[in-house]
Amino acid sequence: MNYAKTTIHFQNSSRSVTFHVPALVFRGLPVLKFLMVVGFALFLVQFATTTVYRGLLSHVLDDRAELNQELSQIQGTLDYLNRTSADFFSDEQRLNSKYGLPLADEEERELGTGGSVEPSVHLLMESSPVFEKMANLKDEAGRLQGKLDNNSGSFNALADYIKQKQSAWRFIPSISPTQGRYASSFGPRIHPVTGEIGKMHYGVDIANDRWTPIFAAADGVVDVAQMSSTFGNFVTLNHGNGIVTRYGHMQMSLVNPGQFVRRYQIIGYMGNTGRSVGPHLHYEVWVNNVAVNPLAYMLPGDYAVD
Repeated sequence: MNYAKTTIHFQNSSRSVTFHVPALVFRGLPVLKFLMVVGFALFLVQFATTTVYRGLLSHVLDDRAELNQELSQIQGTLDYLNRTSADFFSDEQRLNSKYGLPLADEEERELGTGGSVEPSVHLLMESSPVFEKMANLKDEAGRLQGKLDNNSGSFNALADYIKQKQSAWRFIPSISPTQGRYASSFGPRIHPVTGEIGKMHYGVDIANDRWTPIFAAADGVVDVAQMSSTFGNFVTLNHGNGIVTRYGHMQMSLVNPGQFVRRYQIIGYMGNTGRSVGPHLHYEVWVNNVAVNPLAYMLPGDYAVD
């Protein structure tokens, strides 16, 4: 075997060391240098890859945490809307009960608000909890949308019904047509002018000062507005559905036949015209040509059927 002689001299000294190294080592030195360069390059690649991977992983984890937070917020919103939908349903039930309508079935409203899951979506749900949560939120949002659509449709129908009722109620007398004290009630009485015993009194008398305002008890059309020897200056309002109200002994009327009036509209002022012993309003309510007690059509205080 061939050897290469190598001598190492120590600085500032006469000492030296001589080595005999196989010549094969020097011939393999370029290969060793190449391997060292390749190894260092691989180290740099691994270091860079690890650094980039950790950076991407941290970014993905941050995005996932942010996504989970947003999904949690969406879940909270859906929970709130679910509770609101339940409150809507309770309000609807109370309104149905108030107006004598059949109560809605909550279980039937829940039906048909979901849907089938596609295979691709199901695969994503199985592979990732995030996708599963998103799919569940989408399904829950679909069910909630169905419930809200059902509630909206039901409420619209209920609102239309109430609107029709309120439209009809505007034509039903429900207030006192003036202010004052009740001087005479409905029914047989001794006539204050003629003294006739058992004379039927078809209304109520409300006494107050002259020129006290008199209001229409409900929406209607003026049938009569004229002077009479018995009722003096009087007005008759036709409210439809066989309901008529009459107002007598007025000092002055402010309406004309054929005129449409609203509830609370002033139609005249209290007076002492006709067969009367003092300023008062004689008020009658007729239903299908039969006189009824007007007190049955007066709500207490300032309430009215609206």
